[in-house]
Amino acid sequence: MNDVYTIVQKGKELGYSIEVFMAELRAVQIKRERQYQNMNILDRGYGIRIIKDGKLGFAYGNRLDNLLDLALDSLHASKEDKFNVLPSPEKISKLNLKMFDIVNAQTKINDYLAFGDEIREYVNVVSEYYEVMNLKVKIVSSEGIDVEEERSLSSISLSFNIKNDIEISPEIYEYATSRSLNINIDNLKGNILKMKEIFKKKRVKLEKPMSEGIFTPKALSELFSPLFSHAISLENYYRGKSPLKEGEIINEKLEISDNPLIPEAPYSRSFDAEGLPSKINYLIKDGKITQFLSNTYWSLKANRENTHSAARNYSVLPYISPTILDINVKSGSDNEGIFIGQVQGVHTSNFDTGEFSVVIPIAWNEKEGTAYKELTLSGNLKDFIKGIEGSVGEKTIYGNLSTSALRVKNVTIV
Repeated sequence: MNDVYTIVQKGKELGYSIEVFMAELRAVQIKRERQYQNMNILDRGYGIRIIKDGKLGFAYGNRLDNLLDLALDSLHASKEDKFNVLPSPEKISKLNLKMFDIVNAQTKINDYLAFGDEIREYVNVVSEYYEVMNLKVKIVSSEGIDVEEERSLSSISLSFNIKNDIEISPEIYEYATSRSLNINIDNLKGNILKMKEIFKKKRVKLEKPMSEGIFTPKALSELFSPLFSHAISLENYYRGKSPLKEGEIINEKLEISDNPLIPEAPYSRSFDAEGLPSKINYLIKDGKITQFLSNTYWSLKANRENTHSAARNYSVLPYISPTILDINVKSGSDNEGIFIGQVQGVHTSNFDTGEFSVVIPIAWNEKEGTAYKELTLSGNLKDFIKGIEGSVGEKTIYGNLSTSALRVKNVTIV
């Protein structure tokens, strides 16, 4: 039976540059909706990249057998591109990202389920999802890259609504993750009880359009994160599909970096999907757009620094993606005004121009304790970034963001 090193050696002997990417996922997933599902998952897969004379071949599957032959077949059908190159190795400083072994996690899963039972006493739970996982990633190439890392993650997500004597709230979603098994359940419960308190009364209409709001980390992850991730990609910038311009002063209060080295963050990693060392990349610094994220191919094509921002699973070729967008604002702000808790419909936005028009199902006024009926939000990414005025509350990690709530002007809320 073939192993990773045997395949790489075969490719070298045939005169090809070759890379094998392996990912092995072990997970326990529990879903409780109308039915109860308890799944033990083992998924192992391989992606093979081969290159010769600028031509690229790729194949993937759950077994290594015949993958090299399939990659060779696809290479013969490809076009020559001088920027198809496998990277050379660089020194990696390993993070400690495996904080538990999944075989020891069952007791904690039972604690998560008990938490879900408790929450049902306060709100109407629509669905629950609990997961613990171990992920092993290994990359070996003919150029000398040979890296491996194990990562652990646990997560809880719940969707629920709140009934009062008059109406039922829109569905509210809460989510928490941890590299360890120690998810902050008290904080999650606090967020849910806060929503219960706010939405226990009838929602009201917004009296007049507003030009600013306070966006929670959850709302930022749903709106800002996908739009900014598209705009800050070197590929999209090179193709003219980003509203951002290098060197532009956009907001002197703002600093945004892509930081894959935050150990507790769910997308932290010691190396990227091409086996190159992770590093902090400053995207907006001193208010100026300083850098766009790249992988090996696009750094060569655009003649820019490789930011080691390749991402992938075994079934696709490396693409560009941020890990953890770390947002810092120089000034703070009070909590007066409308809090935007969730948005829907960002997929309808024009990602190339940054223009968006989305629904706000969850919004409230913190000081008045008032929840609002469904609102709409419109604007564009560049004005949104320019309009970030200050941070509200403490920073937290939510999805691929490390941020506090942000007060933002230059938007339209109706």
